Amino acid sequence: MPAQWEIFYVQSCRHTKPSPKDKFVLIAYIEPAPYGFLINSKINNYIQNRDYLLCCEAEIIASEHNFLKYNSYVDCTAAFPFNASELISSRGFLSATGQAKVINAVKLCPVLEKIHKNRILK
Repeated sequence: MPAQWEIFYVQSCRHTKPSPKDKFVLIAYIEPAPYGFLINSKINNYIQNRDYLLCCEAEIIASEHNFLKYNSYVDCTAAFPFNASELISSRGFLSATGQAKVINAVKLCPVLEKIHKNRILK
């Protein structure tokens, strides 16, 4: 069973657009079902071009996570559901500093659905 703040490598992640690709996923909460945020190597252009969304990105530092090759960003604009069959390749847990950054991004993000905010910040 996945845990909150656990990071998984998901092959052919169904939540990426336009087509599935391999992604790191941060599990944001597990009850009533696992939901996670996508981790990106950079902030995408859509968010970069909208200043009000920049607060929704949480930078995680590679030196704190041995599975990362470079600093990356947790996109907290949307949480996605994951099945147990997708969460089989755990890479470890988000550092305490990373957790604090994600919590702050969740608090500040104006577009993350309230139900997700409530479950993450409880």
